[in-house]
Amino acid sequence: MIKLNNVSLDIYGAGNILNNINWHIKAGEKWILFGRNGSGKSKLLEIVTGYNFPSQGDVTRFGLGQPGYDIRELRKRIGYVSSSLWEMFNRSEGLIDAVLSGLYASIGMYREATKEEKERAAHLIGTIGLKGREYDTIGNLSDGEKQKLLILRSLISEPDMLIFDEPSAGLDIIARENLLEAIEELTGKKTISVIYVTHHVEEITPFFENIFIIDKGECFFKGTVEEVLNRDIFTSLFHKKIEVFRKEGRLYSMLNTCS
Repeated sequence: MIKLNNVSLDIYGAGNILNNINWHIKAGEKWILFGRNGSGKSKLLEIVTGYNFPSQGDVTRFGLGQPGYDIRELRKRIGYVSSSLWEMFNRSEGLIDAVLSGLYASIGMYREATKEEKERAAHLIGTIGLKGREYDTIGNLSDGEKQKLLILRSLISEPDMLIFDEPSAGLDIIARENLLEAIEELTGKKTISVIYVTHHVEEITPFFENIFIIDKGECFFKGTVEEVLNRDIFTSLFHKKIEVFRKEGRLYSMLNTCS
């Protein structure tokens, strides 16, 4: 799906933002992208989605290298879910139109949707418990419902990859858990690759098998979630004794203040 080989990013006035990143994402893989604020996660996502280009190194998306293709067409194969997207929507926009806008990777509609497209959008809306509210306005949705609707907006174009950029930001515990369950239910299809961005250990559910940890613009660790636990990676990352443990299959973390 995505191959980053020896990718570095230099920005004038800011210096080296990413350094020698190697990351290969295969079809159907479910990845966590983990890193503290300012670690380089956002810039790495810009490289993956083609909104930024490396100063050094090569990027291959869906088997195609950088020159000679329309990056706008490739972006349509990558669904993007982020809380920041809601700031671009008009609160009076209908649920069905918000979902249908995913067909064009746009905010707002550029043409009248076909009957089949509207039926597909209505069906998707029903899958998250909002059947009958297709023409309600998004301003009437809870924060958790808004995030679920963004997932549907990404899914309607049947992408090959979905990126969730800290989608639980601002959600309470119940809404966060409902969102994580919805992600697994809606994207569990094996052919879809998933990248879930977070800096919270508790959001790493069993659904995600692989993890890429970035720190100071470099790959700190890349491998399976199980390896992270066995090698005490989080303690090395935060330079504090972080205990990560499983309870009923879920990960939890705590700071060990005992000497």
